[in-house]
Amino acid sequence: MTQFVPLLRQFAKDESGVFAVLFGLMAIVLIALGGATVDYVTLEQTRQRAQLALDAAALALQPEIFKPGYSDANVEAAALAIVKERVSDPRIVDSIDIVQVVANPTDGSLYFAGTFTMPTMFVSLVGVPQLSAGFEAEATRKKLALEVVMVLDNSGSMASDSRMTNLVAAAKCATNILMYTDTVDSGNTCIPAPGATLVDDVKVGIVPFTMYVNVGTGNANASWIDRYGNSVIANDNFDNDDNENSGVLSLSGYSFPNIFDLFSATGENWRGCVVARPHIKTGTMASEYLDTDDTAPTGANTLFVPLFSPDMVDGVGTNNYVNDSPAVCDRPSQGGATCTQTESRTCYWWGCTGSNYSSSPTGGPTNFTSTSKFAKGIYGERPSSCGCRNWGSWSGWSTSGSTQSRTRTCSGGGYIPEGLSPRELQERVCKYYAGVSNSSFSRGPNADCTRTAILPLTTNPTTVINTINGMQAEGGTNIHMGTVWGFRALSPTAPFTEGGPYDQATSKVMIVMTDGENTAYNFCGGTQGSLNGNCYHSAYGFQYNSNNTSSVSTSGGNIPRMGNPSNVANATLVTEMNQRTLDSCANAKAAGISIYTIGLATDTVTQSTPQTVRNMLTNCASVASNAKFPASPSELKSTFEDIANDLSALRLAR
Repeated sequence: MTQFVPLLRQFAKDESGVFAVLFGLMAIVLIALGGATVDYVTLEQTRQRAQLALDAAALALQPEIFKPGYSDANVEAAALAIVKERVSDPRIVDSIDIVQVVANPTDGSLYFAGTFTMPTMFVSLVGVPQLSAGFEAEATRKKLALEVVMVLDNSGSMASDSRMTNLVAAAKCATNILMYTDTVDSGNTCIPAPGATLVDDVKVGIVPFTMYVNVGTGNANASWIDRYGNSVIANDNFDNDDNENSGVLSLSGYSFPNIFDLFSATGENWRGCVVARPHIKTGTMASEYLDTDDTAPTGANTLFVPLFSPDMVDGVGTNNYVNDSPAVCDRPSQGGATCTQTESRTCYWWGCTGSNYSSSPTGGPTNFTSTSKFAKGIYGERPSSCGCRNWGSWSGWSTSGSTQSRTRTCSGGGYIPEGLSPRELQERVCKYYAGVSNSSFSRGPNADCTRTAILPLTTNPTTVINTINGMQAEGGTNIHMGTVWGFRALSPTAPFTEGGPYDQATSKVMIVMTDGENTAYNFCGGTQGSLNGNCYHSAYGFQYNSNNTSSVSTSGGNIPRMGNPSNVANATLVTEMNQRTLDSCANAKAAGISIYTIGLATDTVTQSTPQTVRNMLTNCASVASNAKFPASPSELKSTFEDIANDLSALRLAR
């Protein structure tokens, strides 16, 4: 210290200025170096505030990744607004930016990376006017509940090559993987492992499909079933006045028989199938129609019409199950109505030639009701000709020139209406009151109705397994009807309300399995082809029922169903079915449902090309990798296992 004081005095007396300059320069550096600590601490404190703000944004916005219409751009803008508001530092607020967003719905994660720039106070003295910092945050919350609906093909082709056997085993295995904590292999399936317990918050449902789906006979009185003919399609193919040139006859005190009235008349019970709702636009999306979405069934066309497959004209079509002229359709003798038959012959001096016969209805009222033959009996104009089951005696011959004639009338009055057109014979509702003469899976008012009913979402694995075991391979294939009802089974609204709400707490998944393609049948010829445009009644009715502009038709007016009365090509019908399948998938995905598809034997299709079917199933899936195409039925188990194991990862590990 004694040496330093003289040096300091000497420095103070120095007049050269060199030391002052050097000291000034050194002071700037020393101040900058010392102040750098302050700038760094300020930067770190600001970064921590930004980090906390981004953490809050990630937690707040993570549920968005599970919602329909999720957008990185929208979430990024929302996160930036939250961070700026919470940091609230005018020095940096304009420089804050979110530079990366990564959303992973499968893992339930949302990741953000951000940056900001802050002006410096001290290091700016040495040419560093600002400092930058990065910050990141990730929020992860997997969905708490899992709902899976398996949409399974039960068509007749599934009986080939043990497809149904393998499907049953595979679907049971998937059920056990989803619903139990652990499983073990057991032959061609898998079963719960010893000691395995049920997983919480997992529901499984089954939608078997063929040409139709079966919603269950227990729903006959449900509010969403059209019991009383409120839908515009409810009276398709039914008429009551034996006159195709007029609509349904309605008189005071008379009500047209509804579909359940007709089932009662036939003596058959409704097996549980419904037809597709009319193809009427419902929303702004191109895919939204009543027959492709889950619009709530509140009345009129939104209700579901029970299947009642019409009896075909005798000798025409395949579904003949009542006689076209049963006793109950006789016109009663009311008001003296009877049928008079005339026999005429020409006579010469050497004898008379063969006779000609003609008959005509005479007497009685028109447009009246009567229950003498059957319930809800109603009668319009007289037919052009008539017949009789028991004739009375002939009158004596009368002669006019060379012509002789005699008459007889129907014993007891009344008569059998004759001279009816094929459409009148097909649509007359009176014939059903005679009862069904023969029926089977593909014959009768329930023709081609899927035997196994939809199982709504349930937490009971035994119920699921029993439903799968009950499936049978019969009938045609309508993948559209399967997918749209899979969508409705997952929807929280009617007709099935077992599904949870569409939110971040529930993962909703649909697995669609088919062994082929959508199939249509309009290649029949003759009377059936020209009469209805289809060989079989389908979920869309007949082509005759679609876009029918006739003012006297009972088909419901100009309402889109499938095809049109001009009888479009079979390939066009299949294309329409494919599009409605895709529309149903698009609507389900827009609602937040993940879709897996499984196409078996797609290389053997006949009404579409293999590539068309594969493209449809791939586009139906949520992502291309969710579309599976096993090469053989034996691969179904591993395919379902892989999907089930993927889905089990969605469970929350508490």
